[in-house]
Amino acid sequence: MGMRTRALATGALTIGWVVALSAPVPSAAAGPGPQTLTIGVDWADAANQQPAAGRVFEYTDFFSREVSIHSGDSLDFRTAPGAFHIVSLAKSERVARKVYPVAFADTDKDGADIATGSGVAKVVFGPSNFPITGGSTHGGGSIAVNNGFGPPVCGVAAFGQAPCTFRGADDIEVIGPTIGLDPTGTPAFVDQLVHITAAPGEYDYFCFIHPGMRGKLNVVDADDKTTTQAEIDRTSRDQFEDDRDAGLDLEADANQIRFSGDGDPGSRIFQVQVGVGSPRSHVAIDEMLPNKPLNLSPGDRVHYTWADPHNVHTVTFPANTKLPEPFGFDCGTNPPGYIGIPPVPGTPPPAICFEPGQSQPEAIGDPGNAPPGTRLRKPTLLVDAGLRLGTAYDVHPSIQTWSLKTDSHTAAGTYMFQCTVHDWMQGTLKVN
Repeated sequence: MGMRTRALATGALTIGWVVALSAPVPSAAAGPGPQTLTIGVDWADAANQQPAAGRVFEYTDFFSREVSIHSGDSLDFRTAPGAFHIVSLAKSERVARKVYPVAFADTDKDGADIATGSGVAKVVFGPSNFPITGGSTHGGGSIAVNNGFGPPVCGVAAFGQAPCTFRGADDIEVIGPTIGLDPTGTPAFVDQLVHITAAPGEYDYFCFIHPGMRGKLNVVDADDKTTTQAEIDRTSRDQFEDDRDAGLDLEADANQIRFSGDGDPGSRIFQVQVGVGSPRSHVAIDEMLPNKPLNLSPGDRVHYTWADPHNVHTVTFPANTKLPEPFGFDCGTNPPGYIGIPPVPGTPPPAICFEPGQSQPEAIGDPGNAPPGTRLRKPTLLVDAGLRLGTAYDVHPSIQTWSLKTDSHTAAGTYMFQCTVHDWMQGTLKVN
């Protein structure tokens, strides 16, 4: 699935690049006739997007969240440098998510197909992880199944693509996955044009992979006033400042070393938050918190919580090594079991495997290899909690916690872990 390639907002496709310092460039003022208005997708915020420091504020927001246009106008969904989103337009977001689910639990078999890391059903990824043109409330459409990590198939002139079209009524257009990279792979603003031919009425624009990231498209009568770009730009700046301030408050609160127990070494349970998100789902802090090493004694435990309701992460040891990809194919219980999909835009997936008895491939999240309560043994061993989704994805059953323990058999040393979706998210445990 294209949920989180390693780009600024979703893990690094290229390691060590510098975030662009500029904010979106306003579009020119509209003149008579059809106009194009720019809606920002995410926001470039160099002060708080520092993958080299292990922290990125991902603005899961549209700038702005409402726009009024005439039928025949166009929208330019401008993705921020390095960001990754799957923007869609529909009469109803709720209906679109039902028709083209982004993720669901693998419970179609007797009982469920269990992921080792979570102990509950594996996470299966649905069709809205790919560009869909000509979709509808009845399903169908052209689904670009080789573009789960982008690029999109319409709207990006820099890629030689014609504009996308949204006609309203029962039309559902999934115009992503779109990554803020230019054709050379350099982080850059990416403009994606959508020509709106819908009749007057209210419509939704939203991101499939970030529940809560949504806006309202009002197509008004020909003699009614439309939104100006200046209004969008003023509103967007205010939104950004509110989102940023909420993120800073969340980060400061989560960046405290906390543990339960009587406080004696060997009896403590340390708390780690695997990313945090704002209650309104407009900013995701992609960071292991606290962002400082935890000093453990044998007998101590660590409890991990996926606190961001609208994001996905893993916890995998050891960091900075060859680790399982976060998304791949389910091969069943026999080796290889799981084949990861490298998150390289435009690259066809690897050889597809099938579960025994199945005729169609099944795209799933990394099922992990370590159940809750796994004991750390030595720093070089693979310990993988697998992929977890936040509660806003409404996948049932799902779980947002994982834990590990240490004891007298745990070798002293430094244990580094990371998220394989956002590979700058790293943390350190020091076992004495």
